[in-house]
Amino acid sequence: MRARPASGYAWCLLALAWLTPKWSVASEKDAPQSPSVAAFGKPVAGLLWGVAQLLPSPLLVLDKEGVQSGLRWQVTPLLYSFGIAARPWRTFIVSPIARLSGSVELFVSPEWTCCAGGDRDGFVARGGLRAYFPLIEHGESLAWSLGVSHWRHHEGGVSFDVGIYSLFGALGLNAMVSPGLQGRTYSLALNVRYF
Repeated sequence: MRARPASGYAWCLLALAWLTPKWSVASEKDAPQSPSVAAFGKPVAGLLWGVAQLLPSPLLVLDKEGVQSGLRWQVTPLLYSFGIAARPWRTFIVSPIARLSGSVELFVSPEWTCCAGGDRDGFVARGGLRAYFPLIEHGESLAWSLGVSHWRHHEGGVSFDVGIYSLFGALGLNAMVSPGLQGRTYSLALNVRYF
């Protein structure tokens, strides 16, 4: 029986495994820089991070008037990890183990909602605080979050969110409630995180 050639999906997984750090507290402690930074140098790692931040997460927004789709981005200017000992303060480039083993982050999250028209259409800017807590294997297999943010559209208000994350934090589901944000009171985002 002849072996089948590896699919493009398998090659992507191998490339991802090579570029990402080992997901354990010991590796974070022993190597203060992530392997992607060490292998490529800071300018290239910064460029890769910047490109990854341009890729949005899909978003569903629902209200009593219906469901619409959108996109959400997130940038973390500052994070404090209470789940690791080495370098607990992070800015912008945050390894998943630092975030999911237990942390508090300051985040900025613009989002765009499509096709509703009027006040329901367009961009909303959010900024806030979110805490992450590990559930299984230091958060690598399962973690959850709780957050609060301030939204700004034509007016402003407060939002509350809860999330659940798996696959080393690469995939998550985030539910948000924004009282007072017309047409966007409830939102559900499939979070796709790269850093």
